[in-house]
Parts: sequence; structure tokens; C-alpha cells
Amino acid sequence: MSYSKKDDDGDESIFANVNQVTVTQDARAFNSSSISPRKSRRLLSKIAYLIYTGEHFQEKQATELFFGITKLFQHKDPSLRQFVYIIIKELSVVAEDVIMITSSIMKDTATGRETIYRPNAIRSLIRVIDANTVPAIERILTTGIVDPISAVASAALVSAYHLYPVAKDIVSRWNNEVQDAVTSHNVGRKVASSPFFTSTLGYTPNASGISQYHALGLLYRIRRHDSIAMNKLLQLLVSNLGTVSNSHAFVMLIRYISSLMDQNTQFRDQMVPFLHGWLKSKGDMVNLEVARNMVRLKNISDDDLQPVVSVLKIFLSSHRSATRFSAIRTLNELAMTRPHLVHSCNLNIESLITDVNRSIATYAITTLLKTGNDESVDRLMKQIVTFMSDISDNFKIIVVDAIRSLCLKFPRKQDSMLTFLSNILCDEGGYEFKRAAVDAISDMIKYIPESKERALAELCEFIEDCEYPKIAVRILSILGEEGPKASEPTRFIRYIYNRIMLENAIVRSAAVSALTKFGLNAEDKFVQRSVKVILTRCLEDADDEVRDRAAFSVKALEDRDAFLPVVKSDKIPSLPALERSLVIYISERKFGQGFDIKSVPVLSQEEIDAENLRIKKATTEVEFTEVTPAEDQNALASSNIETEFLNALESVSEFNEYGPVLKSSPSPIELTEQETEFVVKVVKHVFKDHLVVQFQLHNTLSEVILENAVVVSTPSTDDLVEECVVPAAIVSGEPVSIFVSFKFNDSVPYPLTTLTNTLQFTTKEIDIHTGEPEEEGYEDEYKIDDLDVSAGDFISPAYESNFDGLFDSLEHEASEVYVLSLLDSFRSTCSRVAELLQMQPLEGTENPTDKPVHVMKLSGKLVNGEKVLALVKMAHSKDGEGITIKVIARGESDSSVELVVGGIA
Repeated sequence: MSYSKKDDDGDESIFANVNQVTVTQDARAFNSSSISPRKSRRLLSKIAYLIYTGEHFQEKQATELFFGITKLFQHKDPSLRQFVYIIIKELSVVAEDVIMITSSIMKDTATGRETIYRPNAIRSLIRVIDANTVPAIERILTTGIVDPISAVASAALVSAYHLYPVAKDIVSRWNNEVQDAVTSHNVGRKVASSPFFTSTLGYTPNASGISQYHALGLLYRIRRHDSIAMNKLLQLLVSNLGTVSNSHAFVMLIRYISSLMDQNTQFRDQMVPFLHGWLKSKGDMVNLEVARNMVRLKNISDDDLQPVVSVLKIFLSSHRSATRFSAIRTLNELAMTRPHLVHSCNLNIESLITDVNRSIATYAITTLLKTGNDESVDRLMKQIVTFMSDISDNFKIIVVDAIRSLCLKFPRKQDSMLTFLSNILCDEGGYEFKRAAVDAISDMIKYIPESKERALAELCEFIEDCEYPKIAVRILSILGEEGPKASEPTRFIRYIYNRIMLENAIVRSAAVSALTKFGLNAEDKFVQRSVKVILTRCLEDADDEVRDRAAFSVKALEDRDAFLPVVKSDKIPSLPALERSLVIYISERKFGQGFDIKSVPVLSQEEIDAENLRIKKATTEVEFTEVTPAEDQNALASSNIETEFLNALESVSEFNEYGPVLKSSPSPIELTEQETEFVVKVVKHVFKDHLVVQFQLHNTLSEVILENAVVVSTPSTDDLVEECVVPAAIVSGEPVSIFVSFKFNDSVPYPLTTLTNTLQFTTKEIDIHTGEPEEEGYEDEYKIDDLDVSAGDFISPAYESNFDGLFDSLEHEASEVYVLSLLDSFRSTCSRVAELLQMQPLEGTENPTDKPVHVMKLSGKLVNGEKVLALVKMAHSKDGEGITIKVIARGESDSSVELVVGGIA
């Protein structure tokens, strides 16, 4: 193949006038007896250009091209053959009868063929076959997987990976060959001599060992659902460190180890020393991958993370931008959850603020914001002001989100932060950037009451010149919600009125709704009359939406007493539950009876604010996080809790008379190991006078089924009385639910107890010939873990803006002192106590300082609607073992405060 540049003299591209008609006509040259490799490659490149630019070939046209191109198999030119395989793979998706060229492709897969042919032939082969013909090529692929030539082994492994979804059983049989490709020093380590390399490339490439990376990926896909087999494989690879030589494979190995460490505590303890060793060897890419994965581990101690911080601190001074970027981004991620560990790197991070790479500088700023204290905030804010003009909107959004998080962490610094946010609203920027700034100010209004008046005034000034209607609507919504609660609500009406006079229909509609809230919530008769006059003028608006809203609003103001309870109601239906109920209502098609909105559980505004605050404090930026398959399954199970478990609960008629569900467990609790033959998860549902425990049973044994499965659940006290058990009739491969219902003892409104659980069932084996269960079975039982009914089952987090004022006003109080010997830091104590009580930490008190004594403020709401607050004072025990805490609870009743102080035991 010639690489002469004599054809480059012309300015016009060879693709300038390419279209399907001319290409199809020119493709007839493939049928000629004498084939020119140069002209054929040129024509194939035009076909590739059309395909990759989105041109769609009709089925007949693609079939003609496909079989015309197959005529080029008679020419032995390696470059032409490579191009033929590329186009065959693309056209095989559209063309008909592509399986007819299987024999031609299989000839090129033989071990004696030209080295350049084999990898391309293997990759193309799986594109032209179907599931029924996979056994015919099984030998070709298994031979290729263990081939010593790197390109052949990689092609076979990647092809097997893509073949797995359509031939899972067949590919799974290649487990031994794939493991050999991972562990053997002979597979994929050579580059065969080929005339193509010297004549065309001018050199012979080196073997990269990339086939080991592909083999490890395929082996994980085969074994991903067998954690025991995966554990053994990882143990084997870790114990023989020389086995994995390719850096990409090593990175993949680290990710698989990390995913298993989150699931298995014993495995995690075994792997941590190995990860520490890899932090200082194997190259920068491996070091940084180890650091990133250790930072993301859920239950790792601070001591185990110290070596990670030390290594990342060294990488911050690297001369390579990519290394510095990866190190600061990992530290930024660690600062979200454990800012105290990053303090030692602050001096190194500050030097990166002036880095020429603005991405690195942005992460440096946001990391310092997360790890800063009261004294450093003002200095950082001054640096950010000069820094913002040099970065793009995407990075400005990250900085704004970090500022928002800092506002919630240090409410006393709200003046300087609000000034900063107000100034950037006046600067140039896109919609997403301005929206982030408005959202940050909105959070300050909601969670920092002292900033409300000034923040609303700043939003009013911005809305006068706002060029984005969506942001204007958002601000009007904020004004409608918070403006009437301000000390001088009338000062905001003028700004809303200007929007009615000057803006488009969308903004005018939002302004009408905002004004309506002022009129309904204002006690001043003059304000009510003024708002009504403005809304009456809107009845003549040119837009239907504005007129309709105005008509409704005028009617609401005229009958204010009837509409006020609706407007001021803080009960909001649970949106996931509402969606689920509506889907069921529509699917059942019982339109003769109306939809019962009362069956949908409601949430208070405090509960919604508490959840929003938790989410906002948990993260300060939106970034890509690669999810391993195991993590993806866990996330999916958690997100489906409200549909999977509650749908099963609603299907049981015995519980209809219990009333609405007041609270359910936030996530399923595992009562068995994932590797056991019977996997049991549980969710607790609290009703007014009942507790329903829902056991989800998954039978992982394909050779047996379970019938009449029940759980014998015995409380450790008399506070719960068993009322009924709803068994699972048949348990095969799919998870099923077993319910046990308990009634509360009248004298104990919030029973705290432990349930001892035993699974009882009838086992029947499956006939391997008929697939049907045997008629005779035998009784059996299976012990599962105990289940605690704790204080957190009766409390939901609730946000409270004025903790001190409400705490002083509540009359009922109780206190208790505990020594938590298993905890060694204030941070872990804060996390553990908030988790046990299921209460909302307030005012950033969940982030302790270096002081010898710390106080955490907690707020919650009981299932009966009562508010309860708690002060948790903590200090290190005198003997140095554990943390001593004093819980002081105040609430609306003695039972509520006793529940809180007794919830730690």
C-alpha cells in the first residue's frame, strides 16, 4: 500500500460528492475478474464514510453491496482484506442471508493463515452467525482464546464477550480456557512475524499483553453471579502477583476486588494489606486506581485510608497534569465524606489554585472549600472571586455547588457567601450556571433563616434583568413560597407585578400563582385588596393559561377561608407511592369508581426538607462514577424498594384494615449471606397499632422447590403479640414474600424488641426428566438472623430551622448516658447515633471539630406526628476506650422522649 501524497494536492476531499447511488454503481467493479486493491480500498472507504456519517442502506441495497464485497476474498492483499472485514461487520446488521459467507470467513481463521487475517476473521465471524450456529464455531473461538499471538487471543476473547448474551451456556463452558488466558504466561504474549508489518508499517509491533485484560473481563462476566468462584479467582491472582502483568488488567482486577470488598467484610480485611502494597508499585495508573477504589469503599477505617492520602499528597506535585488531576479529583471525592483526612494535604492543594490547568485549579478550590473551617472561608472566598473569570461554566457550576455545601456547613458565614452568589448572578454565564446559583440561594433561604430577607431581595434584583424564562419561573416560585413569610412581604409584590407587565406568558403565569400566595397568606386587608386588583386585570390577558390561573386566584381570594387550609397544608403525597397507585388504578381499568387519593401515604414538609438536606450534604457535585455490576444490582434493589416490597404488601387483604403505612424500612435488611442457598431480606412496615414484618425469600437452588414457607418470628418481650402469618405457597427461582403481623401492646406505644426467626417449609425435589416437583416432600427448617425492632423504626428525619427555640419550648424531657466502647471517634459516633435514631443532624453538627467535647443536634418526627429533638453530648472516655455520650431528648410526650433516649441501648 502506497502512502504517497501526490493525491493531496487537490483541495477537494474524495468524500465531497459521495452518495449511495454512485457508490452502489461503482461497487459493480467488485464483480470484475481483475481487482485493483488500491481502487477497491478507495471505494470501500467511501462506503465506510457513508455508514459512519449516518447514511442508512436499504436491506436490498445492503445485501447487494455485502455479497459484492465478498468477491474481494479472492485477492490476498492484507490491507484490502482488513477493509473487507470492516465493511462486512457494518453491513451484516442490515443485509440478508449473511450467514452464507461463514465458510469463506472460517478459512481465514485457520492457524496456518496470514496473521493479519485471523483476528479480523474471528471478529467478523460472530457478526454473521446466529445462536443456532454457535456450536459450529466453538472450536475456532476456544483455540483462539489460548493462542499465543496477542491479536488473535484478544479477538477471540472480545468476540466471546459479545457472544455471551446470545449463547450464555456455551460461552460459560469456556471457563477453563479463559482462565488460562488470564494466568498463563504463554497466551497472548507474542506477535507473529508477518510480511505486512515490514512492508506496510515499516516495523514489527510489540505484544502489549492486552489479551489478559480482555480475558479477565470475560471471566468476570461468566462468574459474576457466583461470588464464591469469583472470590477464589481473585485470591489466586492476588497470591501470585506476577500473574497479572498488563496494567489495564491490573486496574480491572483492582475494581473487581473493590466490588467484592464492599460485600464481604472478611475479604476486605484480607485485601487491604495488598492494596496498600500496590499503592507504592506497579506504576502511576495502578497507584491512582488503588487510591480511587479505596476512597470509595463504604466501610473502611480512617487508619486504612491514611496511606492513600499520603500517596495522593505526593502525586499532587507530579510534573504530569493527568496525574495531578487524578490525585486532586480523588482527594475531592474523599473530602465529601471524610474531610478531616484531607486536612494534611491543604498546603499542597493551595499551591494548585494557580495551576495552569484550570480543571485542576477548580478541583483544588472545591476540595479546600469542603475541608475548610470558619477561619479559612473568607480567605478562600477572596481567591475564588479572581479565579471564576478564568474557567468555563461547567467548572463554575462545580464551584457554586461547593459554595452551597459550605453554606450549609458554616451558616455563620452566610453573608460573604451570599455576596459571592449575588455577584456571579450579575456576571456573564449560561443557563445551567445561573440556575445553580439560584438553587444555592434557594437552599440558603430554606436552611439558613437568617439569610432569607437579603437573599429574597437579591433574587428580586436579578429577576429584573433575567434572560432565562425558566429561571424567572423558579425565582417567582421561591418568592411565592417564602415572600409571604418575610417581615415585609409587600416589598416583593412590585417585582412580581413587573413580571406580569413585561414578560412572556410562561413567566406571567408563574407571577399570577406567586401573587395568589401573597393574597391568601397576607393578614393585611390592604395587601389582599391590592393583589386582587392586579389579578383581576390579568383576566383580560391574551394567554389562556394566564387567564385561567387569574380566574382561579380571584375566586380563591373571594372565598379565602375555604381555600386557605388547602394552601397552607404541609401534607404532600409521596410521589413514588402516588405514581405506583395511579399505575395500578389504570392497569385494573376500574374507572367506575374514582381514584382514592387517601390511600396514598403523605409526607410532611419537614420530612421532605430533611431528605433534601441529607442529599445536598451528601454530595456537592455531579460527576461520573463508574458502577460495577455488583453495585448496580444493589442500587437497583434499593431503588425498587417502594415498588417491589410495597406492591407485595398491598396485595395482602388481611392488612387492609390496619390503615395507611406510617413508615417502612429505608432499605432491605439482609438476614442471610448472599452465597447461601436461601437468601432472606426483610422490611419492617409500621402501622398505627401494628408492625408487619415482610420477609423476602429467594430460593437459589434450581433442583428443589419450597412449599408452604413460613417464618416463625418470636419477640424477646411481650410488647408485640403475633396476630397472623401469611405464608408463601410455592418458592422456586423468583423471590416471594412471607408476612408476619404483630399487634402493639396497649401499654407500650413504641415496642423495642428482638425477633428470633426460623424459616420453616416443605422441600420437594425437581424431577430432572420432567421438570416437575416430586409428589412427596419433607419438612425442614432454616435458621436466619435475628431482627431488632429499634427506635429508628418509629422515627423519621425532619428538618427544623429553629432548633434552639423549639428545644426550649418543648416541655417533656428525658436523658441517658451511654459508653460506646466500639467507637473511637466523634465522627463515627455522630454517624452511628443518627443512624440508630433515624433523626436529622442539624446545623452541620454531624461534622465534629478537633475540640475535646462535641454536641450534635438531632431532629425527628414520630410516626404519630409528634416532634422530638435531641442533644447528643460526647467526649472521649477517661480510660481511652470508646466514646461517652449523654442523650438529652425533648418532645411533646413522655413516650416520645423515652423512645429516643432508649434507642441507643
